[in-house]
Amino acid sequence: MINGLRRILFCHYDVGNANALRVEMMPTSKQRSEQHLIDQEGEKLLRSKLPRPWVVHEYRPDYGLDFSIEVFKPSDGARSKRSMYATLGEHFFLQLKSVENAKVRPLAIYSRRNVEKETERVDRSDKVTDLDTYCVQIETTELVTVERMGIGVPVLLVIADLSARRCSFVCLNDYIDKILIPRHEDYRGRDSRAIHVPVRNEIGTDYGHSAMRWYAKRPKLLAAFQRFTFQDAELRWARDADWRGLAEFFAKKISAYDFWDDTEMCFLIPYLGAALRRFVATGQPGLIEVSKTVDESITKFLESAEFRAHTEESDVFELWRRLALLPRNYEDVWREWFLPTALGHLAFAP
Repeated sequence: MINGLRRILFCHYDVGNANALRVEMMPTSKQRSEQHLIDQEGEKLLRSKLPRPWVVHEYRPDYGLDFSIEVFKPSDGARSKRSMYATLGEHFFLQLKSVENAKVRPLAIYSRRNVEKETERVDRSDKVTDLDTYCVQIETTELVTVERMGIGVPVLLVIADLSARRCSFVCLNDYIDKILIPRHEDYRGRDSRAIHVPVRNEIGTDYGHSAMRWYAKRPKLLAAFQRFTFQDAELRWARDADWRGLAEFFAKKISAYDFWDDTEMCFLIPYLGAALRRFVATGQPGLIEVSKTVDESITKFLESAEFRAHTEESDVFELWRRLALLPRNYEDVWREWFLPTALGHLAFAP
């Protein structure tokens, strides 16, 4: 009896210990890190800063690209009393880095030569300004991925500063081409690189809004620039043939682009768009004007049919010459807009 009681107590003791061990060894459940909460708040802040009609498409899984942004604008002549918005077919990618207490530091900006024509030469004796920036380390693998994408679709790096309730951005495609590659013999030689994001490139401001709309138009602008270059060359080949008929055919194709009146941040594009429409409507773009003169003999020559025909021809060819210059302006100057460089500051400062 006693031995049997001992066996029962011993078994109960063992069962209790086993239960205790099972409790102690039970694995913990899935957990959320503090960074996950920060990232969630950063995404919420970003969405609150973007224009309400714009659509944020998430990438899952992502490999350096968190979102694709689709741009919308108010529809023309909407029948409904409610506001309607039309997609422009314009997109850009976005990589979001959320920081709880981001530090803003001034970055000294010095003048330098054109890095598209020679290696970078910074003039330390010519300080242009001190630019407030966020400095973040980005893994080189992410930068290489963006570089491989080319410049056709912009990738914006966005810093969500939770303490300041601010989202600022810089275009990584252009940063790599205009800063990292010229500055380093091989920027891929390190695991990460410091990227300076100008604070003033702020989403939710007029300045930041213009910048994002400019980047979103890049694919359609680059495609149009390619066509302008082609048309200019073909028109010159036809100068001794029916050049006017060819110019009229070309004009009808490119006058249909929707960006002529939607790129106020770059005055040359709407300016040439207006000249193009004048050509379609009247047969002349009106870019070349003949000056008046008081000399009677010269005035008589200027009013001759021969000179008038020459001027009208030159006027049309001047339109396509200027259109074909747009891609050169884009590469030489406009891609540095909104970058922390001297040209970026001087050409597009608020």
